[in-house]
Amino acid sequence: MAAYIRSSRKASCPPPQKLWDPSSVLGIINTDAGYHSITCSGYAPSQRRRCRNPIRMDNRALITETLDEISYLSPNDPRVMKKLRVIAEPALCVRYHQGQAGELVRKWAEKIKRVDVKPRIRERETTMEDLKERMKEMQELLDRLQEAASMVGLVDEHQEEASQRRNIERREARKVEKERLERERVAEERRKREEEEHLERDRVEKERVERQRLAEERRKREEEERLEKELLEKERLEEEKTERAASNERIRQRAQKRREEAEQLKRKKEQKEKEEWDQLWTSYQNKWTHFKACASIEGNLRDAIPWPVKSGLYRDVGASKVKDFMQHAMPKDANMRSLIRKECLKWHENGTISRRYKSKLTPADQLMIDMICRVMTDVLDASAGRSADFDE
Repeated sequence: MAAYIRSSRKASCPPPQKLWDPSSVLGIINTDAGYHSITCSGYAPSQRRRCRNPIRMDNRALITETLDEISYLSPNDPRVMKKLRVIAEPALCVRYHQGQAGELVRKWAEKIKRVDVKPRIRERETTMEDLKERMKEMQELLDRLQEAASMVGLVDEHQEEASQRRNIERREARKVEKERLERERVAEERRKREEEEHLERDRVEKERVERQRLAEERRKREEEERLEKELLEKERLEEEKTERAASNERIRQRAQKRREEAEQLKRKKEQKEKEEWDQLWTSYQNKWTHFKACASIEGNLRDAIPWPVKSGLYRDVGASKVKDFMQHAMPKDANMRSLIRKECLKWHENGTISRRYKSKLTPADQLMIDMICRVMTDVLDASAGRSADFDE
């Protein structure tokens, strides 16, 4: 019967026309810059604008299909609001705005009230015969429609029920999927927790075994040390017994000889170090004499400057090495303070280097010279007894 009705409509009536554009009227398309597509129809209070979250693909298909259906109905048709209530929740993002479904339906209803639908009339020239023929066709169509009215109502009701059933099935499927994901999440968390507990038990067991092994090794080592100590003690007692039998004077002489030899070696070492430092000091002073005598410096200025360190090289310059050089290389006599003052003047910001070669000094060179000047000043203060840093 439904097929008959559809075929009758196709045969006798022109194709149905859309009466209005629900997508435009209801604002279904998000027209924000960069979007121009169907997004969540909810309102985001924190952003003071429409929500831009995407909605599920099956929900978008349901919304598009429903909007197309109601475009052929008058906006005042009760079926329009009934269908809009069905798509209200699918039109909202699941995460934030499901609670706005009622408010969304109310806003849609207000927008629909403002729609003014004017029937589209096809303008054409007609004759009286055409009108009579048209009236006859319309009467026949009316008879057929009245005959099938009950079936049409049943078909529409069945379609509406099927649509609602599909929506219920979709919501149920979403609920089942959400429950499945929650079960998987809980199972994954339980698995991770059990795995962590297993790893923790393994770690504790390994630590226990390791402590036991270390304790056993310590016990064996202590036992070996005890036996060795007893053996050494026994040997010591026997040696003491043998030494007591020897002459105490011979023992004393040997000890005295060892002390004298040690002291002699110490004096030789100290003398050798002193001679090396004296040579370094002499070389340092000679380099300064040559440096002052030069009218200009050829090549790298850093290589020409006599640096107050043991190697004399720029790369070895540091506060501790400069202080070490002054403590060991500088002669310890009555003129020591005078020598220190001269060194302070050499490295002063108005000294020979800074005054004559200021244009050639890099910022790093100037920082190095300032540091040496501070060290020289500290050494001068220490020599006067005002600091404990300069102890020889």
